[in-house]
Amino acid sequence: MSEEFVIYNGVRMISDWVKRIEDAQLQRTYVVDGRPYERIRYGDESDDWGADRQPCHDCRVIKGQYHVPTCDVERCPVCDEQALMCDCHYEDDDGVLRIVPST
Repeated sequence: MSEEFVIYNGVRMISDWVKRIEDAQLQRTYVVDGRPYERIRYGDESDDWGADRQPCHDCRVIKGQYHVPTCDVERCPVCDEQALMCDCHYEDDDGVLRIVPST
C-alpha cells in the first residue's frame, strides 16, 4: 500500500499527518495535577532543537507551532523534561498525554 504525500508548511509529509498538526494547534494546554498549563511551542524549548533551521525531526511542525501530542521533542510545561516520558501526572494519567482544548 502506498502512502499519499503532500507539502505542508514547506515540508513533505504523509497527507494524514496534516490533520494531526492542525488539531495540535487547537490544543493549547495540558492539565497536570488538575491545573492547566500552556503547552510549549516548537522553538520555545530550553534546548535548541534547530527550529530556526528545520522542522521538528519527529512531528514535522515548524517554529511557533505546537508539537503533535506524543512527539519526542515536546517538553513538559511543568518540569521541562520530555513530555512523553516525564513523571508529571497528566490528567487521567495512564501513560497517555491528555489534552484539554482551550476555551
